[in-house]
Amino acid sequence: MCGANVCNHLAVFNSAMKLFIKDDVYREMRLYNFPQSPVAPLLIAALSIFSFGRANAQSVYINMGKGWSYITGAQRAVNDSNRVNYLMGMDAPFGRRVNNFREMENYYNHDTQFLDAHLSASQVYESEKMVEEPSFFISKTEVSNAEYRQFVEYCIARWMYRNRPEIVQKYRWESPEYVQAVQAWLESSSATAAASGAVSSTTVQAPAKNWAELYMSELDWGKITYRGESIYPNTQVWISDFMMSYNEPMRDYYFVHPAYNNYPVVGVSYLQATMYCQWYSDANGQRKDEYQIVYRLPSELEWERAASVVAEKRSKKSSGSPVNNNFMRNSKGAYISNFRPSANNFGQDGAMYPAPVQSYYTNDAGCYNMQGNVAEWTSTALVYPVGQYTDEGYIIKGGAWTLPEAACTVGARAILFYGFAGVAPAASYVGFRMVAVPTKKFRRLINPEF
Repeated sequence: MCGANVCNHLAVFNSAMKLFIKDDVYREMRLYNFPQSPVAPLLIAALSIFSFGRANAQSVYINMGKGWSYITGAQRAVNDSNRVNYLMGMDAPFGRRVNNFREMENYYNHDTQFLDAHLSASQVYESEKMVEEPSFFISKTEVSNAEYRQFVEYCIARWMYRNRPEIVQKYRWESPEYVQAVQAWLESSSATAAASGAVSSTTVQAPAKNWAELYMSELDWGKITYRGESIYPNTQVWISDFMMSYNEPMRDYYFVHPAYNNYPVVGVSYLQATMYCQWYSDANGQRKDEYQIVYRLPSELEWERAASVVAEKRSKKSSGSPVNNNFMRNSKGAYISNFRPSANNFGQDGAMYPAPVQSYYTNDAGCYNMQGNVAEWTSTALVYPVGQYTDEGYIIKGGAWTLPEAACTVGARAILFYGFAGVAPAASYVGFRMVAVPTKKFRRLINPEF
């Protein structure tokens, strides 16, 4: 390959490298002028083959089932100058649970103004500007406790298969023997002891007879990992978020009790939400037909597009689009979301805590709880000031059952700030939903013969 062709393929190199290596490594290679190095032609030739297939893999429409909404076309653009930006977390700077940051930090002089604020649609959206990006599917509901428990139990089953095959081969998942083997693992103080089934006498609890009893036991749930990352929700957030409240029953029962199966999972960090999406893609992304599906967190722009859809023919059960209504009430004055209507009244809208994932009315896209219920992680990162310093976090959208109307508007941005060393940010009012991007399966251009 000649030097002229190398120059012509620099664009291919740049795009292909971003697909296959991490951003920081790519920046270093660009810094040292790697595309002009002697080995660049070989790497460019190899990556060109793969990037050709990737670059031509376009998102397509397929039948995703009733649980997904297809977002396509142009939606109203959010007015960046009127965004409400706020920090969440008990250890937020200046001792407040909610505090505005960035360019909006002086928009409300005190939290009480934030609680009482109302932004009309004309303030949230730009009058004429529209935004149109590639189409995608978005889940109609937030990920529920039951759905996330499937992820947890998959990781448990995988550990048992690798470390206790004699139990897996002899006993069923529901059997007391299988459950007690899992209990021994989560009680043990070392990997060797866990694999042998041995436990320390100082940590032994009454043997669990079923999964219900096991989930109620005080065990080291942090041992449950996926790709090396602990994935069990932080149930302690029900206590740390509300230090003056008696939330021990929510801590003990919310994630594991069948009564809360269809409630949104909370207490998950950004990384845990991302791990769930990766697991879901591995488990469900490869279809028998010619398509494959990537499941992931939405970007902020994707989330805002899904929240701003205006239907040509509106369902009678739709709450309408935030583009043209009062956000938190429908035309009859009924609450359409689970949020904090007033400073000291969480239940005025019909829910004291998170509500089931199919509560209230859908928006015009058919999605439940895009405003309120639990705030939702996105994949969009943001650098923000903390006193004299800066920190980086992932934008959270939609507001929550603990937050006022201004936090639930489509343009609002939240960052979850916690000062606990070594503890990933998570909260009793933050969950997530997924987007799905179907593409045609990549077909190899070269079929080597051996």
